[in-house]
Amino acid sequence: MITVLSLSPAVDKIYMIDDFSAGGLYRVNNCLQSPGGKGINVARITKMLGSKVFVLGFKAGSNGQWLENSLIDIGAETNFVTVQGQSRTNNNIVDKVNNRETEILEEGPEIGQSAWTLFYEKFCQQIKNTEVLVCSGGLPKGLGTETYARLIEEANKYDVKTILDSSGEVLKLGMIAKPYLIKPNLRELSTYFDTQFTSETQIVKACKEIISGGVKVVVTSLGAEGALLVTEHTAYKAYPIEVDVVNTIGSGDAMVAGISTGIAGGLSIEESFRLGAACATSNAEFIEIGLIKIERVEQLKQKIIIKEIGTTK
Repeated sequence: MITVLSLSPAVDKIYMIDDFSAGGLYRVNNCLQSPGGKGINVARITKMLGSKVFVLGFKAGSNGQWLENSLIDIGAETNFVTVQGQSRTNNNIVDKVNNRETEILEEGPEIGQSAWTLFYEKFCQQIKNTEVLVCSGGLPKGLGTETYARLIEEANKYDVKTILDSSGEVLKLGMIAKPYLIKPNLRELSTYFDTQFTSETQIVKACKEIISGGVKVVVTSLGAEGALLVTEHTAYKAYPIEVDVVNTIGSGDAMVAGISTGIAGGLSIEESFRLGAACATSNAEFIEIGLIKIERVEQLKQKIIIKEIGTTK
């Protein structure tokens, strides 16, 4: 069982607006709406890959109920804690003329102590039946930056493989709890080390430093340049392949979903990485966020080149 946390789920709305700039007036003929937030994206793609998925999180208002129902409709198991307010909406503006994506993200409802206590009780029960735990995305108001660290520590008691995909202080504190795998993008890794990397060698060295603190695997998204996976003894690069890119938002979540599925299914870390890279590429071919086509993923797995780029001793 893969358990995915969706602490701040969202309704995703995508507007296709060519030559978009701030201050203008735009009339949009078509707005695509889908369930979102990083946790829900991961859960939905993981389910598409055929894994058993359990989603824990918070929901508020009609938006929150719609989000939970969307997961139930695809066969995921859920247990959301209801809170006051309305689950947030993310607005994404895709400008194909300038090859630019603009995201406007709402904060969402605040989580009080009673809601957190109920959630934590549910989490402690569920983690006993979990193989892989995915802690993905930011945290809602009311929860401290140590939240993921606390949950990872609990999961570690049961030898659950944990995957952390967050940023800033949440990522920094979460790493102290020694998750199995983290997945920063290059910007997040640069922020963590307060430096701009100019070579893959530098990136691998930085990942090795993180691993020396107890994390087992670091996967770094390089955007159009592919991705790196670093362990204590080796490093792999997934090279990008040419596809018709429509929308790259959610590709990082697709990567996490593929890696999670591979780990839970007993694949090697290299083959889990391959599956993740294929899912990320497939997601980029859709305008909707957090969507893949399983037949396409199988095709992409055969095309994606993964090379060992050196040890990290």
